[in-house]
Amino acid sequence: MNGGVILPRERDDSFKDKGRDGSGILFLSLRNALECLLGGFGIFALCMIGQEFYKVSGTLAAPLWPSSGFALALLLLRGWRLFPAITLGTIAATQTFGDSFVFSIAGSVANTLESLIGWFLMSRVFGFSNSMTRIRDILILILAGSPWGTMVSAMICTLGLVQIGAVKPDGIPLSSLLFWTGNVLGIMVFTPLTLRVAERWNNRFSLRLPLKGLLWFLILSAIVLLSFWNRFTAHSIFYPLAYLSFPILVWLSVNLRKDVTFAIAFVTTLATGFTAFGFGPLIRYDPMATYAEMTVFITIYSLSCLILMAAMEEGAVNSENALRHRLDAVRKESELRTIRTSLNPHFLFNSLNTIKSLTSEDSAKAGEAVIALSEILRSSLRITQSEQISLKEELAVIRAYLDLQKIRFGERLSWEFRIDKKCELLELPPMLFHQLVENAVKHGVEKQTAQSTIVMEGLLENCHLTLRVINQGTLSETSFRGLGLQSIKDELKGFYGDKASFTIMKGKENIVVAEISLPVPDSFYLL
Repeated sequence: MNGGVILPRERDDSFKDKGRDGSGILFLSLRNALECLLGGFGIFALCMIGQEFYKVSGTLAAPLWPSSGFALALLLLRGWRLFPAITLGTIAATQTFGDSFVFSIAGSVANTLESLIGWFLMSRVFGFSNSMTRIRDILILILAGSPWGTMVSAMICTLGLVQIGAVKPDGIPLSSLLFWTGNVLGIMVFTPLTLRVAERWNNRFSLRLPLKGLLWFLILSAIVLLSFWNRFTAHSIFYPLAYLSFPILVWLSVNLRKDVTFAIAFVTTLATGFTAFGFGPLIRYDPMATYAEMTVFITIYSLSCLILMAAMEEGAVNSENALRHRLDAVRKESELRTIRTSLNPHFLFNSLNTIKSLTSEDSAKAGEAVIALSEILRSSLRITQSEQISLKEELAVIRAYLDLQKIRFGERLSWEFRIDKKCELLELPPMLFHQLVENAVKHGVEKQTAQSTIVMEGLLENCHLTLRVINQGTLSETSFRGLGLQSIKDELKGFYGDKASFTIMKGKENIVVAEISLPVPDSFYLL
């Protein structure tokens, strides 16, 4: 498609901190002149295609005028400074058609004003976004970008035809209506297409069709050929053949979303071309009736698919935003919980009292306690700045925490690490494993007078990292609330989706087992 000649390097929806046209490129500059030249070639080429569509009604108006859609998209992408491309491209095309110079001037002024009015209303008044990820954007295109500038253009073009004697004064209403509908439909079909091509270019997406896209292209081609490569007219029972491709485009609107703009343009252009040359079930005995059939056909396809496409895009964006907000909330909650765990006044009070008593009894142990406490505080504040840390770093914090608790509980507390060395390189959310150890102390060691051992395991099982804390204790409703079961599940859900799990169960002889299973990335096995 000729829309591919535009090379938009900047995204511009807000026009902030840039030039008056939104791009920062001067109107009188070599770059602007080159872009106007390229844009003019695009306008010229699409006008040449649109000229063939005149044959539908036998007048100088086509039911689908591609250059109107391309011209509006040109200004939406690059700003008002490219309006000379529309003026010069239209003059070159109309002169090639053999039109009078008066009509060429009228047509170029009409098309330029049409695009400038549409661009101003969409971008400056209603805040249209070139990304087209909202239903609101499509409604702005339909209700602001399509009708008003084209109305001005249709009147100017018609008056130009009256001036050269091609249209009589009593034919002004019909001629204006024909020009207006053709330009409106050209905008609804080719403006979204050009914006999508530019978006793919900007995002460095390949403009080549993937295998799946090529398959749908071939299917649509076959369906359109079946529907229109015939001499059946709208007066026959084969009229429904014209809309045979409509269910496919509706399905593609849901699945391909913005890429359905390629399909809309492809089908409507082919259908209009076949009808212009006397093929297909939209032909009627009266050329004006054929024009009306084409108008209804293109309107149904473009409106239905664009609105459905925008609804799917907006739904997807809202889902992504909701997931991102949830992730942020889970992350913030994790950070707050970490800080609350490490800086809990009760924890600090007991730790400092322990250190105070040790200073007179055993200064060496007091020094160890200070070191252990400072390590916990330092590590917790540092790792909360990261989304993930290595298991090795997590274990260092756990050891410092247990060293401090050992000073408090003495012989009542012992522990054992059963960690596979390979697992220490894997990453996980900070303080996740630590929470299980802390709860083992809180709900196990603190509530028992006998000696208690905490066993911490880390191993690879079925492409998952399994972290397990085993200790003597009890499991009750209070334990579940203290453990923050739902909070841990939410954190795992936020980071890993359904690929991670957390369970806690009671075994024999008052043994409690808490287990977290995290997915291991495929890249880990390549190390």
